[in-house]
Amino acid sequence: MKKSVYLAGPIENCTSKEISQWREECSAAFLENIVAISPYRAEFESGYAETKKRIMMKNYMDTQACDLILAYLPKEINDRRPSYGTVFEIAWGYSLQKPVVIVSDDDKVHNHPLLFTSGALFYTLECAVDYINILLGEYRSVGKSGNPPALGAGDREFESLRSDQ
Repeated sequence: MKKSVYLAGPIENCTSKEISQWREECSAAFLENIVAISPYRAEFESGYAETKKRIMMKNYMDTQACDLILAYLPKEINDRRPSYGTVFEIAWGYSLQKPVVIVSDDDKVHNHPLLFTSGALFYTLECAVDYINILLGEYRSVGKSGNPPALGAGDREFESLRSDQ
């Protein structure tokens, strides 16, 4: 069964590469049954007040309809301008009781009490995508050995965080 992941992240005052590159990489790394939903597809003619309202409504509808929200908050962009829209989308996901996965190399994001309690936190997209693939991947039977699949990058990061406590 197809699952969808809403790719929340900075858009305003970002270059096309900053907007699209990480989203394309995640989309390519997701399992076949996982579809990436980009909020950027609704961003045309965003200077008009009615267009801005339409963008917000579309993004909210997408967060309602998706199975999981992946939010990317890179420090380099956070230092230029906080991504208010992304934080909004994290809050929507939390209030809608959706799984939220937050990725940031910014310790301020990891240490913020609201973001810390809103979902799973990772420092790299690779670990987050691995975690999402496990969460949303299709069920498969255990191998003949009876052993579960090997740990992925996200599991290793999670295990290392747990062992530090």
